[in-house]
Amino acid sequence: MPQIVKSLSSSAASRRAARLAKGYNLEELAIATGLTVVEIAAAEEDNAVVPKHHVERIEHALG
Repeated sequence: MPQIVKSLSSSAASRRAARLAKGYNLEELAIATGLTVVEIAAAEEDNAVVPKHHVERIEHALG
């Protein structure tokens, strides 16, 4: 069973801020992570339910 996380407001905002600080747009981060633009956008939405491995891939690319 895949693990999911609920994207809290501060976590979602932090991911978006980190993406912007790195100068990535959604399409560029999608290429870097292997995720879709829709999956990344969902991870940046408040209270979204996001698979844990999506969050991990995003954080790794931005880390």
